[in-house]
Amino acid sequence: MPFLQSLKDYAKRHRKGLMVTAAIGGGSYLLGRYATEKLRDFQEKTMTERVAKENLKRRFQQNQNDCVFTVLSLLPTLGDQILNEMNIEAVWAKLQEARKAERLEQKRLREQAAAEAEAAKAAAEAAAASTTTTATEEEENEKEKESTTATKEQDQHVDESKEKGEDASTQKPLDESVSSLGASVGSLGTSIQSEGGSSPVTPGLLDKDEKYKLWEEIKMKSFTRSLTSIYSLTLLTLLTHLQLNLLGRFTYVWSVSVLNRSEPTIRLQHADEEPEGGFLDPQTERMFLSASWWLLHRGWRLCAKRVEEAVEDVVSGLPLKRILTHEDAENLISKLRRRVEYERDGISPVSCRSWMLPETDEEIQEFLMQAGFAEKYPENEATLQLKKLLDETKDYIDSPDFTAVLGSCLDEVFAIFDHHAFAKALLPGAGPMDLSGQRIQEINDNEVVEVTKKVTLANLLPAIGRQAHLAISGNEYLNAFAYIKELQAFSAMIYTQYGEEITQA
Repeated sequence: MPFLQSLKDYAKRHRKGLMVTAAIGGGSYLLGRYATEKLRDFQEKTMTERVAKENLKRRFQQNQNDCVFTVLSLLPTLGDQILNEMNIEAVWAKLQEARKAERLEQKRLREQAAAEAEAAKAAAEAAAASTTTTATEEEENEKEKESTTATKEQDQHVDESKEKGEDASTQKPLDESVSSLGASVGSLGTSIQSEGGSSPVTPGLLDKDEKYKLWEEIKMKSFTRSLTSIYSLTLLTLLTHLQLNLLGRFTYVWSVSVLNRSEPTIRLQHADEEPEGGFLDPQTERMFLSASWWLLHRGWRLCAKRVEEAVEDVVSGLPLKRILTHEDAENLISKLRRRVEYERDGISPVSCRSWMLPETDEEIQEFLMQAGFAEKYPENEATLQLKKLLDETKDYIDSPDFTAVLGSCLDEVFAIFDHHAFAKALLPGAGPMDLSGQRIQEINDNEVVEVTKKVTLANLLPAIGRQAHLAISGNEYLNAFAYIKELQAFSAMIYTQYGEEITQA
């Protein structure tokens, strides 16, 4: 009891201190618990954000890879039409056949000239032989005349008359033989000439005017086809990025809306499930992806028409024998690009929207029918959603950001075009292109800068026309888009620009 009493007395005496100590201890405990919970919440939030960012990054990167494969699958459809309608190889084949025909004709003329020379030589030898025979006969006749002068004087008249008769009889057949030989030689020469004149002309020969027209056709089609292929490839790539990033945004927002808080798993919607808020009907997705049919079958022809007009204005006046340097070639392409990409004033950019997507309801209905959809536009929910997607895509196409991205993409692909079409022929020291974006290179003072070569325009046409095949094959030209930072930023902006999707989710 004394111990307990002493404790009570101690508590009474130090009541205030004990209360402060208890308050401090309890507050410290509660504060520790609060800090621990906040730290745990912060860690969980950080982990969730990191997982969400990694998920978004993974999905975005997969979406960009899908864009590349989608463009690769569509390029054969586009390439077959461009190569068939601008068939430069057929014109080259005509010129090659004309060259072969010229070589055959030259060979025939040489053989004919050699035959005529042999005939003339034979005629000359025959004439020389006939002249020698006539001279021998005359010498023998003279000797006979001298022998008859020793006869008697009374028989001289008789002998002379006989000699005259013999001379006449011998001279007549000689003259007839010489004349007949000359006639045969003349007839031989005439027959040779008649054979040469009546011999058929080698098929495939072209005159100068026909060759000039073929070369002009090659010149115009080479520029038109290659530039059309480059512009069509660029527009198709940008349209595919717009489509897949818009659809990818819907899919990502819907997947996040159904994310399980306890376990971060994502459930994707199947085709047989009903669409929920923030997610598109699979039928609408297929129709929206099929909108590229317009560019593949109609839009590229509109682009080709404008390119053809630009080539007609800029290239048609250039002679085939015009000597070009690399600087001249760059200026030529710059003029062509300005004529295609800008209006007549040179300031306002040309709108590519009508090349990429259908404008009117009739055009939308046409691409739906051609793509295999039986829906009437716009009458049901799927086509109404399609209209919203098309309108949003057109808004992006009309934006200044799209114009800037299009310019950056064209700069990149035309740099590849310049390297293959001009630099290899006009700059002997041009090495392979670096597509990684590293444009700055160290220059060594000891290195000797090679002088630019000069080549005629006609010699550059094969390399220019070949760029259409390289662009449509999708190798170096298509790979260049993966290194364009402006395109990646534009795709990320579309993918992460959440609007109504979050509200509906």
